[in-house]
Amino acid sequence: MPHFRDVQRKLSLERQEYPIKMQHAYPSVNIGWGAHTMVGNDAKALGMTNALIVTTGLKGTGIIEAIQGVLKYAGVSSEVYDKATPNPKDYEVMEGAKALASGKFDGMISIGGGSTTDCAKAIKLVYSHDGQDVRTFEGAFKCTKKNKIPHLAINTTSGTGSEVSCFSIINHTEKMYKMALFDPQCTPSKSVNDPLLHQCMTQELAAYTGMDALTHAVEAIASRLCVQSAYGPGLWAITEIFANLRESACNRNNDRAVEQMVWAEMAAAYSFNSAGLGIVHSMAHAMGGLYDSPHGLCNAIALVDVCRYNLPAATARFAMMARAAGINTEGMSDIKAGEKFIDMIQELKDDLGITTRFADLGLQEKDLDGLSKFAAADICSEGNPKDVGFKEMRSVFKGCM
Repeated sequence: MPHFRDVQRKLSLERQEYPIKMQHAYPSVNIGWGAHTMVGNDAKALGMTNALIVTTGLKGTGIIEAIQGVLKYAGVSSEVYDKATPNPKDYEVMEGAKALASGKFDGMISIGGGSTTDCAKAIKLVYSHDGQDVRTFEGAFKCTKKNKIPHLAINTTSGTGSEVSCFSIINHTEKMYKMALFDPQCTPSKSVNDPLLHQCMTQELAAYTGMDALTHAVEAIASRLCVQSAYGPGLWAITEIFANLRESACNRNNDRAVEQMVWAEMAAAYSFNSAGLGIVHSMAHAMGGLYDSPHGLCNAIALVDVCRYNLPAATARFAMMARAAGINTEGMSDIKAGEKFIDMIQELKDDLGITTRFADLGLQEKDLDGLSKFAAADICSEGNPKDVGFKEMRSVFKGCM
């Protein structure tokens, strides 16, 4: 990842590709059924008396109204900024930052999935830098000032991980690609994961976001950064996702499966927050920027193809993931175990009814060069275990059509 580029390295037998690892902080999190009823106390503890709520709307769920009621009971006023959209846009961030800068808010609360929380994170950066263009924060460690305002992130989808990570993904609407903003200042001050709120997801959204969580765990463990502290939570997340995603998606009243997916998405986020990701996310960012495609669905489409591409470069770690998924690998070579694991991912997709390909989302041959260029340059590509340039990226993209 780019924050390791300045490390001076010499060729030697002992050389490591990334000799110094970085373990990034996570926020405090409240997790459990009914956790949203405590957000008034959480907001007050962060010093809030009047909060700007950032959301994509969540119309018809009653979630926003319920949270506002809890806040009001605790003596915290709130107003709603609901102009954020799925795959949040740079101009939505700038408009939200202007609303926050009106002078009457002393806190910000995001309510929703990854799009909402990513938008709120970027709003916070712009606000804390006195209206600086959000596009200037693209890349790693671009913040020069500390946060001016606390941010409470209330997560409602079981896949994003944004509520505990230091990443924000924002659409650059002029160049039509997704920017990755990576900085500790992105991290929320506190987060809430209430399975009761997650249960409001549709079957389709639960499937897509669950595959997003699986992608987070797989790419973090396979990452060439080899951040070993990521393996524990990532492998546990893989175990729980294979054990619970089918039931969580197909029966939204299965309380245990829903709750386990909440824990799994968060564990997967703990994994990638420091270990980075790979080209599945790079491709999803490119697709989301050009076609406004759902992020979790894009990850689900690309994951199997990319795993097959990466397997030769990370066979031992794919074998680890196979064991976590429940495969008896005794007597198997690592590469055979990895192949079995990838087959399991395909079976999971099939059971969830995910048969879409990139062509179904609008991808055409004429767009391949542009998408491949952006994906190859994406920050996530630096964590990919197998070397990838424009030519290789184009080939993988075409395979996913």
